Amino acid sequence: MKIRHRLSLIFTLTITGVLLAIIFVVYSFSREFHTREFYEQLEERAVFAERFFLEVDNLPPQLADQLREDFMAKLPEEIELLLDISKPIPPEFKATLQDFVATAYPGQIISFEEGERQGVALVTQSEGQLYFVVVTALDRFGLRKLANLRRILAWAFPLGLILAGSIGWWTTKKALEPLEVNIREARQISASTLDARLALPKQKDEIYDFASIFNEVLERLEKTFIFQRSFIRSASHEIRNPLTAIIGEADVALLSERTAESYRKSLTVIAEEADRLNHLINNLLNISKTNDEETASKVSQIPLATILQEVRASIQNTWPTANIKWPALTGNLQNLTIPCHWLLLRSALVNVLDNACKYGKDLPIRVEVDAGDRELRFRISDSGIGIPAEEMPLILQPLYRCKNARAFKGQGIGLPLVDRIITLHQGRLDIDSDINKGTVVNIALPLG
Repeated sequence: MKIRHRLSLIFTLTITGVLLAIIFVVYSFSREFHTREFYEQLEERAVFAERFFLEVDNLPPQLADQLREDFMAKLPEEIELLLDISKPIPPEFKATLQDFVATAYPGQIISFEEGERQGVALVTQSEGQLYFVVVTALDRFGLRKLANLRRILAWAFPLGLILAGSIGWWTTKKALEPLEVNIREARQISASTLDARLALPKQKDEIYDFASIFNEVLERLEKTFIFQRSFIRSASHEIRNPLTAIIGEADVALLSERTAESYRKSLTVIAEEADRLNHLINNLLNISKTNDEETASKVSQIPLATILQEVRASIQNTWPTANIKWPALTGNLQNLTIPCHWLLLRSALVNVLDNACKYGKDLPIRVEVDAGDRELRFRISDSGIGIPAEEMPLILQPLYRCKNARAFKGQGIGLPLVDRIITLHQGRLDIDSDINKGTVVNIALPLG
């Protein structure tokens, strides 16, 4: 069932319950009011009947005539009786009055009903004897009003229900109309039209929030698709180059008999290109790991000393002659541990230092470490070729290489990989560089 129909049904059922409750309350209070009002009239008639039966002969003639005139103004189908309590109660009143015979006292008023008729019995005393002054009547006017009220309510209920259902259906239709528009628009969005966006309603309600969030998701998806297309094209090109070199060199070596030195040169070229291809694939795999939720959850506490020792060994193996000044771990840095994914963090630091060694012109490289209460900061600076200012916004795009760096071997994956790894660790990466003056890379990692 659609939300519009469900809301309309809920609204209609709610209004039905409310109408039924109102009808019940109105009818109950009206019936109670008419019944109480008629009993008050019966009590007045019982007082008249008491005076008429017991005192009319003792009153002055003028007052007696007035009492007779008042007494004649009877209620519909009124019956008045004077019953001696000491004598047997008539059968028609026995069920109502018999229980009060033993406890009756002067001035007591007993109310009762006999089918549609209502009655009161007023206990009075004359010459030491107790009597029931009984008055019964039929409230025709009240019954007619209640019957008319029932007819009005019987017509008002279905009309009110139809009106409430129509209003509920129209209201929910208007309220959900922006959502239906968004649904139609969303159905037309495909991989080729990810630049489309949902229309935002004028009112900033839940539908507005949903459409805004959906547009944000579309924007991220569009960026992801653009990145993937660009990445696949660039990665295919980068992978094709070493493969082409390997296949070409192998074909040349196999074309004819050659000297051992020629074969050695061919194998050297093949080995270099294979190593380049292996490095590229490893970096691509590391980038894919940064998007893996399972990898992100594998965090452990690693000593800072272990991290620097492993990074130093890796860099010295690749760049044995590099002039790197490593930090001395003193004070709280000696026993400090970092919550991290060890393999990825080592890869990030190695990539930054590898770039510093590659583009550093064999000039000194400085590694600094500082720890605060909440974060650990790495600062890696070199005096190399630097990064052009106009290209700074592009250096974190995978497979992008600056113009002044294209003379060096590389694939343009190092810094994007570092950025993703630091983001995975909820840290910060800041790069400051001046052309031909060097580059400073600042990495901040949370300790909590």
